[in-house]
Amino acid sequence: MSTIVDARIRALSADLELLASTTLPSLFAPRLGLAPAPAAAADGDMPPTPAEDADDDVVVAATEPVLAALDRLLVRPGGSLPSIKTLEATLRAYLAHQSGSDESATADPAKQVEWLLVAAGAVVLYGRLLDTLLNQTLPLAEDIFYWDNVLSGPRGLVVYSIQTAPVRFVGLAHEIWTDARRRLTTPRPSLADWITTLRAALSRHRKTTRRLSALTRAVAPTTALFKRAMSPLSTVYKDVQSKQQQLRHLRDTQSAALGLLVGESVQLGRDTDWRRTVERTVDVMAAIVAGVSESDQSVDRFEARVFAVLSASSSSTPSAVAHKIVKITTDALPAQTARHAAVVAVAGKPSALTRYWPVGVGAAAFSGTVLRILFNRRASIGQWLADASATAVDFWHNWVVEPARNIIATIRHDDSAQVAIVGRKSLEADMQSLERMVVDFAVDNAATTTGAAALSAADVDAIRAGVREGDVSAVLRVYEDELKAPLKNAVRGELIRTLLIQMQKTKVDVEVAITGIDRLLKSQELVFGVVAALPSSVACYVAAGYTRRLWSGKGVRTRADLKATVVRTLGNVERILTTSTTTSGTGGESEWLTYTDEGRVLCEVHVLRNSPDVIPRELRRDWARDLGDLEDIRLGVRRQRLTVERIWRVYGRFFV
Repeated sequence: MSTIVDARIRALSADLELLASTTLPSLFAPRLGLAPAPAAAADGDMPPTPAEDADDDVVVAATEPVLAALDRLLVRPGGSLPSIKTLEATLRAYLAHQSGSDESATADPAKQVEWLLVAAGAVVLYGRLLDTLLNQTLPLAEDIFYWDNVLSGPRGLVVYSIQTAPVRFVGLAHEIWTDARRRLTTPRPSLADWITTLRAALSRHRKTTRRLSALTRAVAPTTALFKRAMSPLSTVYKDVQSKQQQLRHLRDTQSAALGLLVGESVQLGRDTDWRRTVERTVDVMAAIVAGVSESDQSVDRFEARVFAVLSASSSSTPSAVAHKIVKITTDALPAQTARHAAVVAVAGKPSALTRYWPVGVGAAAFSGTVLRILFNRRASIGQWLADASATAVDFWHNWVVEPARNIIATIRHDDSAQVAIVGRKSLEADMQSLERMVVDFAVDNAATTTGAAALSAADVDAIRAGVREGDVSAVLRVYEDELKAPLKNAVRGELIRTLLIQMQKTKVDVEVAITGIDRLLKSQELVFGVVAALPSSVACYVAAGYTRRLWSGKGVRTRADLKATVVRTLGNVERILTTSTTTSGTGGESEWLTYTDEGRVLCEVHVLRNSPDVIPRELRRDWARDLGDLEDIRLGVRRQRLTVERIWRVYGRFFV
C-alpha cells in the first residue's frame, strides 16, 4: 500500500473508531477493543436492574456476528488494510446473517453496528480502489515516455518498425487475403449493368473532374492498401500516435478518478450525516469503477457521470449498501482491471519478445561462430575462470578478512599481533652498556674530567644520570684533548677508546629514534588498519548492493538517476500547477485544480515519496510533510505553487 493511501486510510480509521466509541452503547466497546464512551448521568445514578442486564445480553448475542465482522474490517493502529477477498467474505457473511433475520424488527443499537460495518467496508474499498488506480496510473507514464522516444526521430521509428515487422506483415497479409477473397466472391456486374452505371454517372456528374473524383473514390481502398504496403514508416508513425493517444486518454481518465476519490473523500465526523456520506461514497466508487477504463467517453463525460451520482438523493438500508460493495468487489472491480489490462496490452509498451527478437535472431545467426571460438579456446577460458575465482577468494581473505582480524586484535591490544621494529630489551641493554663505558672512562680519567684524584659516589651517579639524558661530556673533553695529537694518542692515549664510546653512543641514539618511530606507529595502528580495510569494504558493499538490486528486479539506479527522477517529477508538478485549468472556490477567494490535474499531481507526489534517498535522513520527516502539503487539494493552487517553490528553495541543493 502506498504512502498516500496509508495516510488517508489511517485518518479515516481513526475517525471511524472515534465514531464507533461515541455512537455505540458502552456494552459493545469491549467487543471491539474500544474505550467505552462516558454515559450521561441518570437520575440518582441508579445501577442497571437484572432485567436491563438480560436485555443487553440479548442485544449483544443478536449482534455478535455483525460485531465480529466489524472487528475484522477495522484498521487498527499499526495494522494493515484488509484485502478485497477479506472484505467480500466478511460482507457476504453479514448478508447471509441478515437474510435469516427480520431487518425491519432490528433494534436501534444493532442498526448502528450494521451502519458502522458498512462504513468500515466502504473505507476498505476506498483504500483498495485508491491504491489500485494509483498503481495502474503510474506505469502509464513510462509507456507514454517510451512512445515519445520512438517518435523522437527516424531512428526510433526504424527500430520499432523492425521490431514489429512480423506482426505488421501478418496483419497486412491477412487484410490482402480478406480483400482478395471479398473481391473474388463478389459477383461481377454484367455489361448492361456497367452501361447503366456509366449513364447514371454521366448524368449526375457532367464535368470531368467529378468523373475523375468518382473514379478515385472507386479505387480508393486499393490505393490505401497499396500506400500502406509501400510506406511502412508513415503507417508506423500513425500507429504509434494512436497508441500514445489511447494511453494519454486512459491516464487522464484515471487521474480524474483519483482526483474525485481524494476530493470527494469519505467524511466520518459525528456532526455530519455520515450514513448518507457512506452511501454516497459507495455510489461514487461504483460510478468511478464502471467508467474509468472506458475508451469511448471523454474525461468531461466521465466526471459528469460521477457528479450526477453525487447530486442524486437516495436512502438505503445497510444491507443494500453492503450489496453494492459486494457487487463492486466481485464484478465491477475485476471488469475494470480487465479493461485496463486490455488497453495496456494493445497500446502499451511492446513485450520483451517483440523488442528483443532482432537481437535474439542475430545471436542465433552468429551462435555457431561464437560457439566454435569458445570451443577452440576452452582451455584458456577455463584457466581464466579458475584465475578469476582464485583472485576473488584471495581478495576476500587477504583484503577483507585479515584487515578485520588485525583491527580486532588492535582493539583488544593483543601484544603478540603488534609489530615491533626494535626489540624491547635491546635499547635497555645498550644504554646500560654505555653507562658502564662512560663511568669506567670517567673513573680512569678522573684527573682530566673533574680535576680530582678520584670520583665520589655522587659524581658517578651524576655522570650516569647525564648519560641517560644523552650527556657524555666526560668523554668528549678527553676526546678533544686527544685530537691535539691524534697519531701519538691513537697508539699511547685514549683516542681509540673515546671513539668506541662515541660509536656506542651513536648506536644508542639510533635505537632511541627508532623506538620513538615504533611507538608512533603503534599509536596509529588502528587508523592504519581501518584505512587498509576501507577500500575493500567499500568495494564489497557496492558489489553487494548492485547484486541485491539486480536480484530484486529494481534495476541498477545510481544516485544521479534518482536526482534526475526527482528533478523531472518536480518539474512536472510545477508545470501542472502553472498551466492547468483551475476552478474558483466560493466567493472566488481561492482556486483549485481540476480533478484530472489533481490526480496527476498525486501520481507525481507518489513518485517523489518513493525517492527519499536523495534527501538526508535528518530532513526526511520535513520532506514528507512538504509533500503532504503539495498533495493537499484544500490548500488551493496558489499555496501549492508556493509549496513547490519552498521545496526547490530548501531541498534544491541536494538535487545538484
